[in-house]
Order: sequence, then C-alpha cells, then structure tokens
Amino acid sequence: MAFMKKTLMPFVALLLFAFVAVGCGGGQAAKSAVDTSNHVPQDPALRITTQEVMDLFKKEYGDAPLIEETLKKNKSFLMVDARPLPRFQEGTIPGSIHMPPAAVEANLNKLPKDKLIIFYCGGLACHLSPEAAEIAKKNGYTNVKVYYEGDPGWKAAGNYLISETSYVKRMVDARDKENVLVVDSRPALVYAKEHIPGSVSIPWVIFDQKKGLLPNDKSTNLIFLCGGHHCDLSHFSASAALKMGYKNVKVYSAGVPDWKKAGNPTWGNESSGIVAAPSTGASATISADDFKKAVASGNYTIIDVRGAREVANGMIPGAIHIPDGDFMGDFDSAIKKIPTDKPVIIHCATGARAAGVFFVIEDEKVKFPKGIQYLDKTIQIRADGTFTIQ
Repeated sequence: MAFMKKTLMPFVALLLFAFVAVGCGGGQAAKSAVDTSNHVPQDPALRITTQEVMDLFKKEYGDAPLIEETLKKNKSFLMVDARPLPRFQEGTIPGSIHMPPAAVEANLNKLPKDKLIIFYCGGLACHLSPEAAEIAKKNGYTNVKVYYEGDPGWKAAGNYLISETSYVKRMVDARDKENVLVVDSRPALVYAKEHIPGSVSIPWVIFDQKKGLLPNDKSTNLIFLCGGHHCDLSHFSASAALKMGYKNVKVYSAGVPDWKKAGNPTWGNESSGIVAAPSTGASATISADDFKKAVASGNYTIIDVRGAREVANGMIPGAIHIPDGDFMGDFDSAIKKIPTDKPVIIHCATGARAAGVFFVIEDEKVKFPKGIQYLDKTIQIRADGTFTIQ
C-alpha cells in the first residue's frame, strides 16, 4: 500500500502538471484567437474611442433624430469618412463628409479650423484614416483625432449608418439575392400613392403594431426611409429596430425625393396613373407661392402635424399644432381641434406626414366647407416663425 502511494504520487503530480500546462496553453490559444497582426499602429495622442465619439454625439445632439436640421447645429466636431466612395455610399456615420487620403489636400477648405476633426475608415486594420489625419496635420490642422475602430465599432455599439441613393438602388435591384429589406416609414396612404419597388410599409406612427413584419433574422440589412433629409420618421424607426436587436441598420435619409430625382422608378397608385380626385373638388396640394400668400393673408387655418421636438424649434405664427400621430391614434378627438370657418392647409417638414393626415381625413369622409389642402414640399421653419420652402 505504501509502495503504491509512493508510485502513484509522482504519476498524479505529472498528470496535474500536464493538466495545468494544457489549461494554460488553451488559455493562451484563446487569447491569441483574435489576430491583431494586421492592425494599424495607433497613436495614443490621436486615438479616440467609440464611447468618446458617442459621448460627443450625445453632448451635441442629445436624443434628437439625426436629420439635416439636427446635424447642422453641430458646432464642435466633424466626422470624416476616409474610405473609398462605394463604402461611404453604402453606409456612413451620420453627419460625415467623404474624404479619402488622396483628396485631403485638394479639399482643405472643407475642414474647419474651429472644430475637432475625426477621421475614420473601415476598422482597426484600415490605414486610410491615420493617413488622412497625417496629411491634415502636415497642412496645419492640430485639432485632429483618428477613430481607429471606425464604422465597424460604431455599428457594434448599436448605432445606424446613413446610406445614399446609389447603394439603395443596388440593394433594391438585388433584393432577391441579398438579405435586405427596405422599409418605408411614411404613412400608409402616402406609401400607397408612391413608393420604392419592393419596399414594405411600416409607418412610424404604428410601428409597434406592424413591427412583426420585420424579419426574424437579426442580421438582415434593414434600410429605413421616408420623405427626405428633413423627415425624422425613418430615424425613429431605425432606432427602434436597433433596440429590437437588429445589427445591420441603415437610414436612407435622402428618401423618396432623391430616389425620384435620380430617375429611379416607383410603384404605387400615382406612378401607375391612378389619381383619385379629392372630395373637396379642388387640388389636394397647394403650391409654395400660394402657401406663402395664404400664411401672409391670415385667412387660412394652418395645421402643423410635425412632432413636438420639431415645433419647439420654430412654428408658423398662428398655426395649430396637432401631431400626425393624434389622427392615427384618436381621429375623432384630433379632427375636432380643426376649425371649420376658414380654408385649412396642413403641413409637416417634407409633405409626407401632411399627406398622410390629408388622406386619412379624406378616407374618413370628413368635409370642410371652405376646403382643405396640404403642402407637399419641404419647409424649414426658423425660431422666429419665418420659413423657406424647397
């Protein structure tokens, strides 16, 4: 028995050593599973992290949707995407400009001296952003950072990207082959009027009721759109999709207006030549000039159907604010807020929500004795109530 103990002890010790050695070796193998050999060297003085970039966005924009008006308010930093143009068009961080290293010196006028300039590209192995940053530094720019984690880090942290028309067109054309879904966030009646081929209608105002139309596969390339750069519906929808766990979310901020401007086809009643005459007997839409005259006259009831955040930044004097969601949620209460003693004109930011409200009123067969129209154009309203129409 004593002999067996003496014989077994070294054997057990050897087994224990072998187990520990293998365990340690396995740990080392696990640690080295991520290959960093192709990562570009990082300059600590230039490095800015994903969290720091997100903190800048939070400080500058709060939780406002990243539409054109919001992005224009940025006074502190500029994101510069140094990747090739097709990658920029596929999806870029909101508010970014495109400037690969070869284009920096020819476009120095686009780099402000009074802002932090943050160059980024395709991740930790991408050399384009540090190269672009060095060129900017050599030309006298001192307030420069490199976001080495780039757009992969931005997406991994739960953020969406902005896509351009050329990329969306490629995805629409290849939708039978690609794992992609284009989602129209405008009101359903506006979608029915005209929409991008193959897109599905999930209006933001009823997103919770219709989100089941989104695919089960959380890796699906989701592209949300609405009525253009001033429309926030697609941004709200994209943020909601990210909270649902979708990993590849984009916003086509240029939306339907740019799609049509590029000469791309649309589906829907309007593009098919089916145009229903409004029950008012007059044109459903009002021209920009007539809208301006109507506001100046004071003889019209102006209904602003934008969101509370938007009207807080500026509203036409005398207009009545009734968010479009009120018409979808409690139509009877919303319609009672509109006086009937004057002609009524509905507007939003881009025309999409105004059209949605107009056609809901039409669908509900509500009559206005003096007539009702909507502005189907982009309108920007300043804090003092003055406005411009595009």
